[in-house]
Amino acid sequence: MPVRRGHVAPQNTFLGIIIRKFEGQNKRFVIANARVQNCAIIYCNDAFCEMTGFSRPDVMQKPCTCDFLHGQLTKRHAISQVAQALLGSEERKVEITYHRKDV
Repeated sequence: MPVRRGHVAPQNTFLGIIIRKFEGQNKRFVIANARVQNCAIIYCNDAFCEMTGFSRPDVMQKPCTCDFLHGQLTKRHAISQVAQALLGSEERKVEITYHRKDV
């Protein structure tokens, strides 16, 4: 049986290209499926897990709004801006405070 590296969606050449491109740039990222409810996360890289303190199984299938990273210092306005950008499929620059699992 092949080893799965965190994908919970069928293998896709396009996704593989994106993952390889950003892995080589020392980026922390998630990839979500916009075709399912809550835009579920289908991939997160090791650097994202290291940064947030969450393991890959903890992150997979969570909404891409990363509600699980919200804390007391996360502003509601920023949360709503992220949600609106995802609903409207538009690019938006938002400064938001996320918290590690162990904080």
